[in-house]
Amino acid sequence: MTGSPGELSDAALVVAIGRWRQDALAEAYRRHAGAVLALARRVLGDRDRAEDVTQVVFSLLWDHAERFDPDRGSLRSFLLTLAHRRAVDAA
Repeated sequence: MTGSPGELSDAALVVAIGRWRQDALAEAYRRHAGAVLALARRVLGDRDRAEDVTQVVFSLLWDHAERFDPDRGSLRSFLLTLAHRRAVDAA
């Protein structure tokens, strides 16, 4: 995987995350954390708990990047699905 993470597609970012590239995870976070946090906050009604959910979602991405399948949807949709599930569980 060559190039800076900012130049990569989301699918290529996840491949780089699967290869333990912290800069790729940072770029995925930059692109999608706002949406993940907003959804978790909407479900939970509490910013602190929503931040915890956001951290868990990106930890899951780091630990299990292979679970993302770009043929099934976008990275944002994948992350939002994880966030919704975690937020509902935390509610």
